[in-house]
Amino acid sequence: MHLLKWKSCITAIALTAISLTASKSALAVSLYSLTDLGSLTGEANSYASDINDSGEVAINSLDGSDSFFYSNGSLKKISPLPGDNQVGVTGINNLGQVVGNSVGNNSTGNNPFLYSNGITQPLPIQNAIPYAINDRTQVVGGASKLGPFLYSDGIATSIGTLGTVAYGLNNLGQVVGVLNSNTAFVYKNGQTTNLGTLPGDNYSSASDINNSGQVVGTSGLTGVDDGRAFLYTSSTGLQDLGRLRPTDLFSLANGINNLGQVVGFSGTNNNFYAADGNGLQAFLYSDNTLYDLNDLIAPGSESGFTLTVASAINNNGQIVGRGAVNGELHAFLLTPISSVSVAEPTSSVPILSFGAVVILFAALKRKPHSS
Repeated sequence: MHLLKWKSCITAIALTAISLTASKSALAVSLYSLTDLGSLTGEANSYASDINDSGEVAINSLDGSDSFFYSNGSLKKISPLPGDNQVGVTGINNLGQVVGNSVGNNSTGNNPFLYSNGITQPLPIQNAIPYAINDRTQVVGGASKLGPFLYSDGIATSIGTLGTVAYGLNNLGQVVGVLNSNTAFVYKNGQTTNLGTLPGDNYSSASDINNSGQVVGTSGLTGVDDGRAFLYTSSTGLQDLGRLRPTDLFSLANGINNLGQVVGFSGTNNNFYAADGNGLQAFLYSDNTLYDLNDLIAPGSESGFTLTVASAINNNGQIVGRGAVNGELHAFLLTPISSVSVAEPTSSVPILSFGAVVILFAALKRKPHSS
């Protein structure tokens, strides 16, 4: 059995550059209030996979037993499909619709569903995991028989070969993911474009795409464990976003909003769901600068949290993901509250300016799928 536990994993707040003339210059950036969504679930370990522009959030327990819909301070449990006992949710749109899949003690495999207005309904796709949904209620993902699929107007259409997976889409119906040749792709107007890799790499995967066609993902020599976060535009190609620290072994970009702000994580610990918080730091990329989100939490806001992974960012700058607190892994929500001057981050890896995983059911971005 497989059960998605991520969408995984990631986009950020409005940051305004004041001065970029010296390494010790200051930037005006938004500080964030932190809401511990995990404490609301009652689960020891949880994570947030996606957020819409209303601040509604899709949340999972780490063991696959429960999923939740968060809205305006309240939490609703999302039930699996009848006969199933485990559930995972991946994407949410601005209509408050959530996609995910559930599994049970049967031979049907992954059973995809759409959750809306408190009701969980099956999608007509066999043994599939949906990863994203747009505001047109189009859904993309991967299926054992269709390969990468685009579900629209009640019909699921294969948009590639088996082994290819679709991970994200925008409101124009443009789709991104990873080809079975282990390289990122963009699908639009019926055509698939191989995005290639960063120089010297052999692998890449795309996680998300905004309405301007900007794409984020990771590119590595062998995979995600040595990958580097990238931002792609049609005019500039793939651009390396760097890593937070010179000692980091990888960085991954998980999400992007329509302002071009990117979120993800960087680190050394290849257990991407580590509850101790060691070796992983959530990041924000904005205005050509990579920030550690832990440095942007407002004083007194949920102290003790280590933000390990940022999964998604909405167009209002709110960010969701997961973090370590008191030996547990909790879903979090960051909301921008103010702007202050802070020291400009430094890195031994150049940050390039930007313009305007694996195979189906495999462990891209370390999404644990096994139930």
